[in-house]
Amino acid sequence: MGNPVMVGERIYLRPLEVDDAETLARLISAETETFMERGRLPVSPLGFERWIAEVHERQPPGDIYLAICLKEDGRFLGVVNVMHVDWVNRTGETGSGLGPAAVRGRGYGTEAKHLLLEYCFDRLQLHALRSHVWEPNARSAAALAKQGYRPAGRLKWDDVKDGVYRDALLFDLLREDWLAAREAWRAGRGAV
Repeated sequence: MGNPVMVGERIYLRPLEVDDAETLARLISAETETFMERGRLPVSPLGFERWIAEVHERQPPGDIYLAICLKEDGRFLGVVNVMHVDWVNRTGETGSGLGPAAVRGRGYGTEAKHLLLEYCFDRLQLHALRSHVWEPNARSAAALAKQGYRPAGRLKWDDVKDGVYRDALLFDLLREDWLAAREAWRAGRGAV
């Protein structure tokens, strides 16, 4: 495992590296779920290299991006992140992206998000997190609920795709709600 920040049963999280740029560009180009994008924009590893370098420049960071990697071979599976970190009020906004599509539905995303939440609440000592999903993304909304997030509102007409305006669904999470959800998740998997 290269530079792990958090380690789970099957995956680990590590800082996003410039060397991940080519993999990110390839995954986005091959993405089959397009409901969250306005359309296929050309992506380049060069743009991702610059973006990754910029993410690491700010100290303390306002955004933290972590690569999701398989423990068995270090293969890059996606990214989890906490953005807009408010170090005074101890809040942030989480996000995630798992790909390629063939690795979805195997629990890697849930494990990665629980590792991210443990990192946010236990290591960064954040108090509250929020997340939002575009209304058509029912799978992500269900995943947030499973992780303890609660519905917190709706932004009407947040974005448009193919001439149709859609809402963004807002969720929030406090540490105690996450701890309860984590215990339920662990019990459901037979973990101690």
